[in-house]
Amino acid sequence: MAHIYDVAKSIDYPYVEGRKTGKQVKYPNTPVFETFNAPCRLEGDILDLEVDGEIPSEIDGTFYRIQPDHRYPPIFEEDIHFSGDGSITAIRIQNGHADFKQRYAKTDRFHVETAARKSLFGKYRNPYTDSESVKGVIRTVANTNITFWRGMLLATKEDGPPYAMDPVTLETIGRYDFEGQVRSPTFTAHPKFDPETREMICFAYEAGGDGNDASCDIVVYTIDADGRKTEETWYKSPFCGMIHDCGISKNYVVLPLTPLKCSVDRLKKGGNHWAWDPNESQWYGIVPRRGGKPEDIVWLQAENAFHGHVAGCYENDDGHVIFDLTVADGNVFFFFPPDEEGASNLGARNKLQSITHRWILDPTAGTGSHVRPAVRWNTSGEFSRIDDRFVTKKYNHFWQARIDPTKEYDAAKCGSPAGGLFNCLGHYTWNGQTEDVLWAGPCSTFQEPTFIPKQGGEEGEGWLIAFVNRLDVLRNDIVIVDALHVAAGPIATIHLPLKLRLGLHGNFVDHREIETWQKRRAPGGEIGPVQAAQKPLDWQLEYS
Repeated sequence: MAHIYDVAKSIDYPYVEGRKTGKQVKYPNTPVFETFNAPCRLEGDILDLEVDGEIPSEIDGTFYRIQPDHRYPPIFEEDIHFSGDGSITAIRIQNGHADFKQRYAKTDRFHVETAARKSLFGKYRNPYTDSESVKGVIRTVANTNITFWRGMLLATKEDGPPYAMDPVTLETIGRYDFEGQVRSPTFTAHPKFDPETREMICFAYEAGGDGNDASCDIVVYTIDADGRKTEETWYKSPFCGMIHDCGISKNYVVLPLTPLKCSVDRLKKGGNHWAWDPNESQWYGIVPRRGGKPEDIVWLQAENAFHGHVAGCYENDDGHVIFDLTVADGNVFFFFPPDEEGASNLGARNKLQSITHRWILDPTAGTGSHVRPAVRWNTSGEFSRIDDRFVTKKYNHFWQARIDPTKEYDAAKCGSPAGGLFNCLGHYTWNGQTEDVLWAGPCSTFQEPTFIPKQGGEEGEGWLIAFVNRLDVLRNDIVIVDALHVAAGPIATIHLPLKLRLGLHGNFVDHREIETWQKRRAPGGEIGPVQAAQKPLDWQLEYS
């Protein structure tokens, strides 16, 4: 017997041949928009969340995380999670209490779609599929990372510029161009912050033209602690591919180039921005942090693979760069298949291994030199995090969301695990390659963990905080565990009375730092309020 809900869907389905028809707000019947992946679309506040256990009194700050969350049904039925509007969660922790706040990043795209009350932008990073009415509007949804910089939050996605937000209210200030100093149309979702110099090291790929033209241009910036741009160098990549994360040591920046390739011809035909190339190498670009010139980039290559997220990066006594990150043995982004396949393959993606690789890279090697990993450690995970006080330094501890297929998973209750079977949190040490693992249970998975340092503590002393997806009841919890004793389980579990969408990245900010910058940024203060960018980017001028 058909369920009344299924009958209703069949009568009033708003997609014809994969494209949205009609004006009603109704999402596609695809895995991207159903069950735990159903849009949340919430802005709001909850004071005093319910807590099991006890939140450590030393924790005084805010855990920020970001999720893609479509505000309107997409134009194309097969749209992907990464196209959702950036929605920021703030969990303010103080005196053992936790408060919740949720706001969208109010991008240029957000405003024009709000006015139209519908989606106007087409496929992921393909402007040729957009409505003519938004030609020249910045397409980014700023949905991948949320970082704290000089008194503001920066909501970022690598297809466009950052958007500044107030760290207390989460209100959007506007597009941010570092006071006119950063003019590239794209910007990394993974800037790095040197704990010694307080510099931000950031980059952009596909940085030529309007950021959607398959450019091989890469730019690397350094912004000092006073907000001044001190370095800007432009480089070329071997092909137009994805550079999602980066690593910084004291003297170098490492840029992992993944063999997902962009083609203008494919874009003009209405296709995907990216296509996986199973015959292309993975590449590692190495550039100097200071005084770099375009010809200084060294590109080292290794066998075909897919880069995950960076753990640590530092230099050894030989001047070589130790570079640690997860590397999968095939195409993690199954929704961007090779051109010749023409169809995504989720089954193949779920069979991949994601192994932590340690590379020892020689900055003086010739471009095109082949490298092999010095260590392959099957931590079976992703979203690597370290104690950020050890960025650029030799480190020991790192954490990941881990996949353990040997643990029970109740598919009858939960269906396919949204976002992948990250059913464990793992704590690892390079000294002795120890493992300390917490299982989420048969109906739960983890999102990316974030490290909270203990003031004055040694490396790794502090806490790990992470969202938990309760897949059987469609709700989220937030767990806090001792970072050095993960397997002991949560010290505190914060309960959300609702379900959010799968988040991508997040960071914890100590409240003392927020207060310090609030004073400096106050009207009449030392710096003054953050100013949104007023000048259009160069490529926008041709549409003005």
